[in-house]
Amino acid sequence: MIELLALALTRVQLAAAAAIVLVLLLRVPVRNLLGPRLAYGLWALVPAAAAASIFPSLAETLEVGAPTAPLAPGLALKVLVLWLVGVALFAGFMLWQEYAFRRMAAQGKAGPAVMGALWPRIVLPADFEVRFDTRERGLILLHERTHIHRGDPIANLVLAACRALGWCNPLIHLGAAFTRIDQELACDATVLALRNDIRADYAKALLKVSMFRTSSPLACGWGTHPLILRVSSLKRHEPSQRREVAGFIGLIVLSMATFLAVWSVAPRGLEPRALAPTIDMEAVHAAQAARGFALPYSAAMVAMASSASLRLAVSLSSL
Repeated sequence: MIELLALALTRVQLAAAAAIVLVLLLRVPVRNLLGPRLAYGLWALVPAAAAASIFPSLAETLEVGAPTAPLAPGLALKVLVLWLVGVALFAGFMLWQEYAFRRMAAQGKAGPAVMGALWPRIVLPADFEVRFDTRERGLILLHERTHIHRGDPIANLVLAACRALGWCNPLIHLGAAFTRIDQELACDATVLALRNDIRADYAKALLKVSMFRTSSPLACGWGTHPLILRVSSLKRHEPSQRREVAGFIGLIVLSMATFLAVWSVAPRGLEPRALAPTIDMEAVHAAQAARGFALPYSAAMVAMASSASLRLAVSLSSL
C-alpha cells in the first residue's frame, strides 16, 4: 500500500506540472482572444490532469506494457514521511502569514481586500475614506464584492491546499502565482462588464493602492498584483457573447481532452498481483498426497475463493 501511495503521489505531481506548463503557454493568447475570465478558467485543466492520473490509466486497463517499477518499501515510506512533514511545515507557514495579515487588518494597516474563505468579509485600511474619493470607494467596494460573488476566496483556499500538498513541486507555486494574477484580471473584467464607464476612475484607484501590497495566501487583495498589466487590460473591451460562449465550450472540451490525454499516456502502475499471495493448488494437492491424504474438493474451492477475494481486494486498493 505504501508503494502505491508513493507512486500515486508521483503521478499526480507530474500530471499537475505538465498541465501547468500547458496553461502557462495558453493563458496569454486566450486572454487576448477570449478575455481574462476564460483565461482564468484555463486553470481548471490542472485539477483535471491531476484527477486523471489517480485513475487506472489506459495501459493499466488494457494491461499493455511492463508495469512501472515501484519504489522499495523502505524508500517509499521515507518519501511519504518527508512529504507529510513538508505539507505540515508549509501549511504552518501559510497559517502564520494569514495570522500576520489578520493582525494588520485589525490595526487598519491592510486592505482593501477580502479576508476569509468560508465567511468572507471586506477589509479596509484606516485611511480609506481619506485616501479615496466617493466614486473610487464605490468602485473598490464593488470590486471586492465581485470577488465574493465569484467565489474567489474559496478558490484561494483550494489553491493554498494545492500549494501545501505540492510543496516540493516548484511548478505548483509558479502556477499558483499566475493563477492569482489571472483571478484579479478576471475580477476586473467582471466589474467592467457591469459598468463600462468607470475605466478612468478604476485606473486611478489602482494607482493609489499599488504601494500597499500586504496580503495573505487566502485574501483577495486589491493592490497585490502587477499594476501595469492590470491598467493595460482596462483598455481592452470584452469579447462578444458569441465568442465567450464558443470559448466556454472550448474550455470544457479542452478539459476533457486533458483528462483523456493524461489517462491515455500515463504508464502502468504497480501490478496488483505482485502484492497478492497466490495459492498453487497443484502444489498443495501434491504435498497432501505425499502425506497420504488429499484436500477435499470443497476445501480446495474455499482456498481458491479466498485467493481470488484477496487479489480483488488488492486490485481495488490500487484504484
